[in-house]
Amino acid sequence: MAKNDVLTNRFLRNILILVIIIVIALLLYNIFLTTPSLTKLLISTTEDDAVRIAKHLASSILISETKEIGKGSLNNQLSKEVDKIKEDFELMSLKVFSPSGEIVFSSDPNEVGEINQKGYFHDIVAKGRVYVMVVPKDKESLEGRKVTSDVLETYVPLMNDGRFLGALEIYYDITDRKKQLDKLISQSSTMTIMFASGLLIAIILILYQENIAMKKRRQLEEERLQRERLQGVIEMAGAACHELNQPLQVLSVHSHYLLDDLPEDSPLLEKIKMIKEMTDQLGQITKKIMHIARYETKDYIEGSKIIDIDKASSPEEAGT
Repeated sequence: MAKNDVLTNRFLRNILILVIIIVIALLLYNIFLTTPSLTKLLISTTEDDAVRIAKHLASSILISETKEIGKGSLNNQLSKEVDKIKEDFELMSLKVFSPSGEIVFSSDPNEVGEINQKGYFHDIVAKGRVYVMVVPKDKESLEGRKVTSDVLETYVPLMNDGRFLGALEIYYDITDRKKQLDKLISQSSTMTIMFASGLLIAIILILYQENIAMKKRRQLEEERLQRERLQGVIEMAGAACHELNQPLQVLSVHSHYLLDDLPEDSPLLEKIKMIKEMTDQLGQITKKIMHIARYETKDYIEGSKIIDIDKASSPEEAGT
């Protein structure tokens, strides 16, 4: 019944629908906007760090910043410089590529001489654009190597007047940053769910209280209508009883006189007694009708109802 009361009330139903839409919108906002935005911010920030590191490395490890990178263009102290840079910037790996994609230097010597023939290198990096990819822990990198941490794999092109000189590949360990991001996302999701749940619960409680108030108002209205019906019945019954009392009194008085005047062996005696009894009974009924105080009914023929005079009259008269 409570549910029907709320749903049949257009205003309350619209409020409930609006709140449900808001709750769903908040959850979708958190899933499809907040989380991707925070992830994008992490990638963007780390990418900027990688670009700055690459520019710093270019000035430190290259003999000339205007010539194409090759084995002869690297600083003799490159290994020491790279070890120091990896420690300072907490890098996992560093590679230097020639324009053809050949690895001319790597923090892993076994990779030197390999050639990167992937499309992203020649179609994106070689055209002067930074290429970034987040590699989750235990997944394969762009070069097909399984990583043991969350890594931001970044390719930074080195350009001179629009000419591609080579590129640096930096493996940035973002495990700690990703943990912090995941924690922030988790907190954001928790707060969103708590707020949405609290809002929904609050609205449900408000609607529940409003439903109780609606039922109370309806009950009061029904009681008012019942009192009005009762008042109408009482007024009508009072008028009828007033009109009946006088002829009943006349009948009662004359039947009493007749009983006194008739001889005991008169054949009319029993009939007059019956008239007297019926007259007295009608008098009792009119008294009860005059004292009706509440609306009580009883079943009548063919499913209809009539006023129960005994129950509807005051206790004093109902007991007589």
